[in-house]
Amino acid sequence: MPNRSISPNDVIPRPTAAFCWQNPVCYALIALLIVLGFAPAAKSEILDNPLGITFHSEDRSVSFTSKFPGGRMNECVQIADDDFAVTIQPESDPINDSAWYAFRVNSTEERTISVRLKYVGGSHRYDPKISRDGKNWESAEHLMADRHPAGTEVRLKIPVDGKPLWVAGQELLSSGTVAKWTSDLSQQPHVKRSVIGKSVQGRPLYRLDITETDHPDFVFIIARQHPPEVSGAIGMMHFVDALTSDNELATSFRKRYCAVVVPTVNPDGVALGNWRCNANGVDLNRDWMHFTQPETRALRNEMLKCRNAADQKLCLFMDFHSTYDDVFYTPPRDADLYPAGFTDNWLSAIQKRFPNYHVNGDDNHHAHRSTSKAWVADTLGVTAITYEFGDETDRETIRRVASGSAEEMMKLLLALPEPDSQMAAAQVSIQR
Repeated sequence: MPNRSISPNDVIPRPTAAFCWQNPVCYALIALLIVLGFAPAAKSEILDNPLGITFHSEDRSVSFTSKFPGGRMNECVQIADDDFAVTIQPESDPINDSAWYAFRVNSTEERTISVRLKYVGGSHRYDPKISRDGKNWESAEHLMADRHPAGTEVRLKIPVDGKPLWVAGQELLSSGTVAKWTSDLSQQPHVKRSVIGKSVQGRPLYRLDITETDHPDFVFIIARQHPPEVSGAIGMMHFVDALTSDNELATSFRKRYCAVVVPTVNPDGVALGNWRCNANGVDLNRDWMHFTQPETRALRNEMLKCRNAADQKLCLFMDFHSTYDDVFYTPPRDADLYPAGFTDNWLSAIQKRFPNYHVNGDDNHHAHRSTSKAWVADTLGVTAITYEFGDETDRETIRRVASGSAEEMMKLLLALPEPDSQMAAAQVSIQR
């Protein structure tokens, strides 16, 4: 880590000319034009990241771009030969401080450049990850040279050469990558993929149904309401992979239940490199009482179908996110929800399975806000859990814990009385 922090008096000099594409007004105007179909970009660009920018140094030996899905670089300026400043600002203001950045840098020769990340409307949260191909990533905390005490600016020292280098706050996990994962899963006979609606900009909202019965009870799983929360999406994928396994536990689960999975709730925000919101500048996880957005309306409608399906019922809801540390946000302990006692039993089972892993539960987080968890619990009467993985939690730990927690969930749900068993018990009670 750095020996010196950037002081509040360190002011980055601004050159006489700078390339700037985005500001909040420009962002809103372009998003509106895209929605209305008047944006002057090709359709293929709209489906990727139409708000990305490209910058070249004065001698054109160094270039930066954010013109790829998930890219975020609002402005880039050259301060000196090997010294650059990149401005990172959110899609709306005020906003939850989850400052996201992602760009690719190229150099015609081997050198080390200085890149100052200047945050507007937020502060540094994600230490850099780097990739040579945009697919395989490694942590690069060692690139951090200086940091402002308030986190409003950091300086990276980045070795570059003749090959492109991606730099981002987290691994780039695009909607396209997740869509391919869903497509691969749907090749299994017990997995069906469908589209439940479209985002503001017309990207598909994919749904997976994982089951081996025509009359299941339902578990509803979603992720990526907030674009930068990559570790939560990784956890969701491992969790779902466990439900599709060919072992005896997963097979028994699928013969009784259907896991409904919407893996990318906010595909526009993911493509545009947003900090928090969808293409309309709305935090989707604050829209669950109002349902003003097509993404949350589509999810609500699908869950109501599960709840109202003949003799079937919705049994459990999980929403995967990321925050600073691993945590399970659960309903209040005194909530009268189905299945009774599930949360305590599940967290205890996870802790017993992973004794060296701290199961951190919080039953009083956003209990009365318009989040998915609160709406499902209050409106549908079902246990709803926000499952958060830490931004920097080791990815192997995420795999182990997510897979194990999925197996413990399946065990607990399979232990619930089946409808026929409940009816028989009631008949025995009447006869007595």
